[in-house]
Amino acid sequence: DYTASDNNNSSIISIHMAKHTRHPLFVADTPQYRALHWLANVDGLRLRHYDPGLVQRYVLAVLYFSTGGPPVNEHTDLTRKHGGPWRNPTMFLAPTHECEWKSRIIDGAGRGGGIRRCDRNRTVVEISLYNELRGSIPSELGRLWNLRTLYLGRNRIGGTIPTELGMMRKLSSLSLQWNDLSGTIPQRYLGEMRTLRALQLEGNEKIRGNVDRHDLLCQMRNKYRGPTPRDAERYTGRRVLRVFTATCVPPSSGSVGVLSDRLECACCTECFGKTKKDLIY
Repeated sequence: DYTASDNNNSSIISIHMAKHTRHPLFVADTPQYRALHWLANVDGLRLRHYDPGLVQRYVLAVLYFSTGGPPVNEHTDLTRKHGGPWRNPTMFLAPTHECEWKSRIIDGAGRGGGIRRCDRNRTVVEISLYNELRGSIPSELGRLWNLRTLYLGRNRIGGTIPTELGMMRKLSSLSLQWNDLSGTIPQRYLGEMRTLRALQLEGNEKIRGNVDRHDLLCQMRNKYRGPTPRDAERYTGRRVLRVFTATCVPPSSGSVGVLSDRLECACCTECFGKTKKDLIY
């Protein structure tokens, strides 16, 4: 049971109500439930429901628990290294502002990343985590509307790429390479990222589908040359996507719309072959 009042959580609950009849905040052991429990009962910062940083703090806590973060209580030593996901200390869920959640080690095996940069309003604009993360990417990340850089590469994250990432309209770099992601690339939603300059997906050999030369991601490329076919969805933003990498092959001559067992990409700046993950981590 939470010690915080219902009002304290209303802005967080609204994140989920549109999609769920019983949203995960009320389902024990979900990352969302655990994040809210931490906010209400453990977090030493004790934010009030009117604090403008409440949703940002909640979203980062969901990210932590969604990617295998171990339990945290008031006695947890966040400076201690341990085995498994989040093995290197990053000070995530410390009783300090989120802008302070970062590894103090810059180089070597002890690095784990963290919140790399905030703006003058203490809004998170850069996240970089290379820390044996597992689990999946939470859709709540899309609520970090001012994020410019998201680096989750070289972990062991599974699941699919959430369509909600398209809500981060200011994102310029999305790096998800060398994980275990699957499914297809949500092009229509990533097409909402009008400032996206780099999209790195290599090493995710379970990502499938076909990126045609006139699909949205190809239209976002700075070297795209139209005109866009009449039956294709049109991209209306500035064409600034310069880096688009994936484990892929060039498009086959097969039927259009038929999904291959490999990602077929017509406009990737580099197609990587399959690589043993043990050589990467």
